[in-house]
Amino acid sequence: MDSTVSNRDIIVPCEANRHKVRLARGRRFWNSARCPVCRSAVDPKRYLRVLRWITNLKGPASTARNHRAIWWATTGYVASALLAAALLWYLSDHWWPATTLLFGPRWVLLLPLLLLLPAAIAWDRPLVLPLALAGLIVLGPVMGLRTGWRRVFAWGNRDRDIRVASFNVAGGRSIALAPTDLMLDWGADVAVFQECGGRLLEAIQQLRDWHTDARSSLCLISRFEIVEVLEMDREALQFAGGSGLVVTYLLDVNGAHVFLTNIHLESPRAGLEQIRAGHLDAGASKLQEKSRLREIELRRARRWVDRFSGPQIVTGDFNTPPESPIYRDAWSGWRNAFSLVGRGLGGTRSNRWIRARIDHILVNDDWKVVRSWVAQDVGSDHRPIVAALRRRSP
Repeated sequence: MDSTVSNRDIIVPCEANRHKVRLARGRRFWNSARCPVCRSAVDPKRYLRVLRWITNLKGPASTARNHRAIWWATTGYVASALLAAALLWYLSDHWWPATTLLFGPRWVLLLPLLLLLPAAIAWDRPLVLPLALAGLIVLGPVMGLRTGWRRVFAWGNRDRDIRVASFNVAGGRSIALAPTDLMLDWGADVAVFQECGGRLLEAIQQLRDWHTDARSSLCLISRFEIVEVLEMDREALQFAGGSGLVVTYLLDVNGAHVFLTNIHLESPRAGLEQIRAGHLDAGASKLQEKSRLREIELRRARRWVDRFSGPQIVTGDFNTPPESPIYRDAWSGWRNAFSLVGRGLGGTRSNRWIRARIDHILVNDDWKVVRSWVAQDVGSDHRPIVAALRRRSP
């Protein structure tokens, strides 16, 4: 072995004669290694070379300026990805900067990779691995990318499945399709609407071949009979400045009773807009206030649905992404359809270059989620979310 050693060289001992052997890099890294002096096998199980490869990343490849710069930039980016994930999953809706990240453009955290990856390839290729892992953290825990791998084990069956859709129509004035066309486009058996008004509300009320209900800006269209409708009292929430709209429909689904709950909870928009306008103190205070209101509403909605037994579906505009700890605490034990089998980011609320996943379809253990997807834009600032559900055997 020559005396010129790089910080990225993989050096392992030759156990036979205590020589030190520098292993090949690149595509020859996994080749069977032998000591060039005594020809003894070196690291036949390859665990030492992997360990050395990882530990060699703890510092720059050399004292050269470019090596130090790319190493520090990589370290900073990995730390930033981990910090962003921790903020989202543990502090959002508790601390206003983390809440701003929760509803902000998280995709900007991928932009540094446009510079860092080419620089790592040019100057220090082993750093590509930590950069790629940090990028996966941003795509997964931070941005919420779903692969939908469980769909491989769930085959759709229109004779056994029911399709449920949820759509915040933003007043219903700009919806491009008639209610029956929406149901046909989604292939939905049941659809709930939030902010239901305008021409859409009038069209829903005039439907004759569907079972419908409209109250408190929430609407329902169902091919199943509506047996009963119950609405959660929200006077105290309204007095506090919240929304807390929760309506439960008891449906007769092919002879079985199913509870479907349509909800629309308070929005953090007022605080976010003040922060965006530069009014940090007032915006942070308003954002914290709205977070507390949404936490109360999430918990009250959960207590409301816990009154009912049997197959249940809870859907609507939660105004809370699934990474939020207050959402996860309030709805633990329920399964989010898109989180299970959806593909992509699942953003349902568009605000220029921000798309937040705040509309959800949740089910209890009486259901198997077969598919879930975000449907096409039809004229609202939200996009519909749809799920195919199958009743488990009683």
